[in-house]
Amino acid sequence: MIPRIFYFLQFFTLFTVTFASTEEATALLKWKATFLNQNNSLLASWTLSTDSCRDWYGVMCFNGRINRLNITNSSVVGTLYDFPFSSLPFLQYVDLSMNQFSGIIPPAIGNLTNLVYLDLSSNKFSGKIPPQIGSLSHSKLSGSIPAEIGKMKSLENLFLQSNNLSGLPGLKILYLHSNQLSGPIPSELGNLKNLNDMALSDNQLSGSIPTTLGDLMELETLYLYSNQLSGPIPSELGNLKNLNVMELNNNQLSGSIPTTLGDLIGLKILYLHSNQLSGPIPTELGNLKNLNDMELSHNQLSGSIPTTLGDLTGLKILYLYSNQLSGPIPNELGNLKNLNDMALSDNQLSGSIPTTLGDLMELETLYLYSNQLSGPIPSELGNLKNLNEMELSDNQLSGSIPTTLGDLIGLKILYLHSNQLSGPIPTELGNLKNLNDMELSDNQLSGSIPTTLGDLTGLKILYLHSNQLSGPIPSELGNLKNLNDMMLSDNQLSGSIPTTLGDLTELKTMYLYSNQLSGPIPSELGNLKNLNDMELSHNQLSGSIPTTLGDLIGLKILLVVQFQPL
Repeated sequence: MIPRIFYFLQFFTLFTVTFASTEEATALLKWKATFLNQNNSLLASWTLSTDSCRDWYGVMCFNGRINRLNITNSSVVGTLYDFPFSSLPFLQYVDLSMNQFSGIIPPAIGNLTNLVYLDLSSNKFSGKIPPQIGSLSHSKLSGSIPAEIGKMKSLENLFLQSNNLSGLPGLKILYLHSNQLSGPIPSELGNLKNLNDMALSDNQLSGSIPTTLGDLMELETLYLYSNQLSGPIPSELGNLKNLNVMELNNNQLSGSIPTTLGDLIGLKILYLHSNQLSGPIPTELGNLKNLNDMELSHNQLSGSIPTTLGDLTGLKILYLYSNQLSGPIPNELGNLKNLNDMALSDNQLSGSIPTTLGDLMELETLYLYSNQLSGPIPSELGNLKNLNEMELSDNQLSGSIPTTLGDLIGLKILYLHSNQLSGPIPTELGNLKNLNDMELSDNQLSGSIPTTLGDLTGLKILYLHSNQLSGPIPSELGNLKNLNDMMLSDNQLSGSIPTTLGDLTELKTMYLYSNQLSGPIPSELGNLKNLNDMELSHNQLSGSIPTTLGDLIGLKILLVVQFQPL
C-alpha cells in the first residue's frame, strides 16, 4: 500500500508540474500573438508542439517551471499589456532589453514577487514608473520616482535606462538614468541598505539631494549628474565609505564642498563640475589617495588651491578651470607624477609658473590660460615629452620663450599669445613637426621670423601678429602646405612678399597689414583659390595689382590701401 501511495504522489507531482509548465507556455504564446512582427525568426521555436523548457529560445526552467526569460536584442515589437505576470509566479530573471517594446509598464509587474533580475532598458516604454519596481534607464519614462519601491522584495538588479519611464530592501542596483523623470529624489531611497549602484542621471530631477542617501553604506557608485538638482551637497555623503565614483556634475548645486568628502578614502572619481558651488576647495580632499579623476570646474570656487592636492599621487585628471581661484599654483602639484591632464585656466591665479610642473612626465595637456600669472615660462616645461597641448595665453608672462620648448616633439597646440613675452622666436620651435596650431601673437617678440618655421609642415594656424618682429617674411613659409590661417600683421616686417606664399593653396586668411613690406604684390597669390580674406594694407607695397587676384572667386575681403603704384 505504501509504495503504491508513493507512486501515486510521484505521478500527481509530475502531472502538476507538466500541467503548470503547459499553462505557462500557453500564456507566453498569447503574449507573443500580440507582437507586431509575428515572423520573428528567433522566437520561431515558441510553439505548443515543442518543449518550452528545453526548446524555446530565451526560456529556462527549474523543476519544470519557467524561471528565466531572456529575449534581449531580439527585434521584438510589442507591449507588456498582455504579458502573463500572474501566470509566471516563479520567474526570477527577466531581460527584455534592446527591443522595441513600448507603452506603459503595467503595475501587474509587481506580481513577479520572486524576481531577482529585471532589465527593460533600451526600449520605448513611456509613462510613469510603477511603484512596484525600480530600474528603467534609457527609456522615455516620466513622472516622479515612487517613494514606495514596493512589492518585489527579492529584486537585486533593476535596469530601466534609455526608456521614457523605486522600496526594494534587497535591491543592489538601481538604474533609472536617461529618462524624463522629474520631481525630487525620494528620501525613502535611503532605506535601500543593500544598494551598490545608483544611477539617476540624465533626467529632470529637482530639489535637494536627500541627506538619507548618506545611509547607503554599501554604495559604490552614485550617479546624479545632468539633472536640475539644487541646494547644498549633504555632508552625510561623507559616510559612504565604500564609494568609488561620485558624479554630481551638471546640476544647480550651491554652497560649499563638504569637508566630509575627504573621508571617502576609496573614491576614484569625483565629478562636481558645472554647478554653482562656492567657497574654498577643502584641504581634506588631499586625503583621497585613490583618486584618479577630480573635476571641480565651472563653479564659483574661490580661495587658493590647497597644497594638499599634491598628495593625490594617483591623480590622472585635475580640472579646476572656470572658477574664481586665486593665489599661486602650489609647487606641490609637481608631485602628481601620474597626471595626464591639468586644467587650471579661467581663474585669477597669480605668481609664477612652478618649475616643479616640469616633473609631470606623463602630462599630455597643460591649460593655464586666462589667469594673472607672471614671470618667465620655466625652461623645465621642456621635459614634458608627452605633452600634446600647452596653453599659457592671456596672462602676464614675461621674458623670452625657452628654447627647450623645441624638445616637445609631440606638441600639437602651442598657445603663448596675449602675454608680455619678449626676445626672439627660438629657431628650435622648428623641431615641433606635429604642431597644428602656434599662436604667439599679442606679445613683445622681436627679431626675425625663423626660417625653421617652414619645417612645421603640419601647421594649420600661424599667429605671430601684434609683436615687434622685423626682417623679411621667410620664403620657407611656402612649405606650410596645410596652413589655413596666417597672421603676421602689426609688426615691423620688411622686404618683399615671398612668391612662395602662392604655394599655400589651403590658405583661407592672410593678414600682412601694418608692416613695412615693400615691392610688388606677387602674381602667384592668385593661386590661393581657398582664400577668403587677404589684408595687405598699411605697408609700402608698389606696382600694379595683379590681374591674377581676379581668379580668387571666394575672396570676400581685399584690402590694399596705401598702395604706391609705379
